[in-house]
Amino acid sequence: MTTAMTVSGPLRIPASPLRTQLTTALHQALPPLIAFALGRGWLADDTATLMVALMAIGGPILDDQRRTLARSRALARLARAVPDSVAVVC
Repeated sequence: MTTAMTVSGPLRIPASPLRTQLTTALHQALPPLIAFALGRGWLADDTATLMVALMAIGGPILDDQRRTLARSRALARLARAVPDSVAVVC
C-alpha cells in the first residue's frame, strides 16, 4: 500500500560535526557553572542577575530539547521515505 507523504525538504547533514560538538559542550558545561556560581552567592545580588543566571541554566536545556525533537522528526521523515523492510515508523 502506498501512502502520500509530504516532504518539507531534504535532510540536512553537516559535513563537519565541529559546530554541533562545540555547542553541545557549551550546553553541558554552562548550567553547572552557573548553578555553582548561584550556590556560592556570586550571582544573587539582584533579581535581574538571578533571572539571567536562571536563563543561562534553562536556555541550553530547552535548546537541546528543541534540537532533539527536530532530529527525531527528521529521522521519522527519513523512515517514511524508505521501504518498510528498511525502516518502519511506529
